[in-house]
Amino acid sequence: MKPMRDARYLAWIRTLACAVCGATCGIEASHTGPHGLGQKAPDSSAIPLCYRHHRTGNESYHRLGPQKFSKVHNLDIPALVRRLNTKPIIRVEAGAFVGYLESQQYRLGSTREGVQPAVRKMVRLCTEDRLNTRIAS
Repeated sequence: MKPMRDARYLAWIRTLACAVCGATCGIEASHTGPHGLGQKAPDSSAIPLCYRHHRTGNESYHRLGPQKFSKVHNLDIPALVRRLNTKPIIRVEAGAFVGYLESQQYRLGSTREGVQPAVRKMVRLCTEDRLNTRIAS
C-alpha cells in the first residue's frame, strides 16, 4: 500500500522553524514514520528540520537514525508529529467564539464581530504555535 502524499502539507512543514535548532532557512520536510523497503513514510509523519539536522550534519536524522537522533536532540518525535497534525476547533460559547488547540483554549472574539476575525485570529495562533513547536522527550 502506498503511503499518503500531501504536497500542500509538506510545503507548510517547510515554512516552520527547524525542530532542533530553530533555523528558518533551508528547512526540509523530514519523513519520520515507518519506512518499508524502498518506500517513504506518509507525508503526515514529516517534521521540519534544517538541511544540517535532516541530511548533512554529523548529528543529522539520516546519519544517526530515528532513535539516536531523538535521544541526542532530546526530541519526542511521535509527540511532535501528533502536534503538527492537530487540527484546531472553533466553538460558539456564551456569545463568543472560543478556539481550542490541544489543551489550550483561546477567546477569539464576540459572535457580533463575525466569524472571519475569529478564524483569522485562530490561524495566527496556530501559526505561532507551530513556529514555536519543539517537543522535548
